[in-house]
Amino acid sequence: MDFDRLNIFYEKRLYSKYIRLGKTMRRRAIKVSESMNPTENIFFAFLFSTCIFICGCGTLPPRPPTPDVYSLPPATSGTPAEVSRVFSDTQKHGECGFLLLSRNDEALKWRRALIDNATSSIDAQYFLWANDDIGLFLFEGLLKAADRGVRVRLLVDDFYLASKDRNIATISMHPNFDISIFNPRSVRRRGWASSLEFLFNLKQLNRRMHNKLFIVDNQIAIVGGRNISNSYFGLSKKYNYRDLDVLLIGSVIEQISHAFDEFWNSDFAYPGIAMSSKAKQEDLNLIRESVSQYLIDRKDMLESYPVDPLQWKQMLRQLPERMESGPAYFLQDEPVKMGQENLRLNDMLEYLAEPSCEELIIVSPYCIPDKRSFEFVNKLISEGVKIKVLTNTLGSNNQPAAHAHYKKYRKRILATGTELYEFRYEPSATIREMSDVPPIEATFISLHIKVLVGDRARCFIGSLNQDPRSIVINTENGLYIESAELSRQLKEQLDLLMSPDNSWRVFLNDKKKLRWESSDGIVTSQPARNFPQRIRDVFYGLLPIEKQL
Repeated sequence: MDFDRLNIFYEKRLYSKYIRLGKTMRRRAIKVSESMNPTENIFFAFLFSTCIFICGCGTLPPRPPTPDVYSLPPATSGTPAEVSRVFSDTQKHGECGFLLLSRNDEALKWRRALIDNATSSIDAQYFLWANDDIGLFLFEGLLKAADRGVRVRLLVDDFYLASKDRNIATISMHPNFDISIFNPRSVRRRGWASSLEFLFNLKQLNRRMHNKLFIVDNQIAIVGGRNISNSYFGLSKKYNYRDLDVLLIGSVIEQISHAFDEFWNSDFAYPGIAMSSKAKQEDLNLIRESVSQYLIDRKDMLESYPVDPLQWKQMLRQLPERMESGPAYFLQDEPVKMGQENLRLNDMLEYLAEPSCEELIIVSPYCIPDKRSFEFVNKLISEGVKIKVLTNTLGSNNQPAAHAHYKKYRKRILATGTELYEFRYEPSATIREMSDVPPIEATFISLHIKVLVGDRARCFIGSLNQDPRSIVINTENGLYIESAELSRQLKEQLDLLMSPDNSWRVFLNDKKKLRWESSDGIVTSQPARNFPQRIRDVFYGLLPIEKQL
């Protein structure tokens, strides 16, 4: 696959800072970075170091050498092990069990239930772990698990990391709690010096770990699209996601544990203990007390999620009878630098989708197709495969830049014969009830599901968006499942999401003009929440940032 790699870094969250640096400065800086000889490189290093010194920014020391650490053997006692045995005893060899986690409240309760019942190990890997109600609620559970002897490993990407380096290092002093940060910036204080580091260290810092993974006792795992923050579990006042995970048991857990170890032991994983030299082990109690008090103070916000420890044993013991079965395969990209050979998850998904002979459903919150995607779709449609695509409309999209560069492909998508649907930001009461969690009712609902379903017989659930950043730049992961019953359940949910009460069907009228149809009728312009959103949509569409989205 031949992808054009940009030398200019346009990051959505930092683009306004680059504008303030000025277009001329950016062009000159890029020319310099491309043509510097060794002497100039030394001068630039001196200049950049001087900038850091003047700004007073802290910097990370080089990654210290650390021994490789691997997953513990599957626990032989405790509720997760018991549940796994009960399921395995009723299945064929190699069969796995799956439970769709569609509701935001259920997705969180299952995570906390597994944490509270862990006996030997918890391994968690996320692009985002926020310092909000949900992030601290789950962190408290992890810390209590570590206190009772469970080995906890937490791997988080650095891009949205808000935790103080000193706190990360302090927590990592716990004998049972290790934190690693994936691909961290050297300049730790955010500002223009940090932005310059991104600009001149593009090949390393542009690649982010977008993976999501949660493994307990090496017996039960959760894979899917959810990060750890309020909006993924129904407690954001601005917007909540309609998202999806799958909880699983069975032989594929071994693959998943190996996949986690590959990232944990990679050169990109920076040990949390080395994040700060100011950390003190006695400060761990202060962190513990602070988190506990915060959750007590936020009891009203967390009324749907019990803060007091629960055993959850009955819920877990009923799990085997609720699960669908079938073989599964875990897929992920490799943790390598930009420009190096990488296992492309999207290549494997195209191969796995090839057997589709009737229908393929693609759901992605951000959808920016490339040439190869169109060739793949045209090939399937020419063979009689019916293809449906569900993505966000302008009104439901939380990433205006991504939508601005998706919209120009609408007509080309429709020209292939693909059915195109865009999620409504004010969906039906049923979808609202699955997304919002009392006492919250968000301003709007955003689609965040990333799945493929082929012929109601197999599906993929994971972190992969259908956009250049996911396909080319970031690392991703997910689970390929061959289960007719699970695929049927998933298709029913997607059919509901694509219904007129929850989505707009996009089509071309007789004059080849775009139109949007739902239970509210037909409209002639893309649905949006307000006029300023339309202005931002135009602005972002003018920026040459598509291959970074």
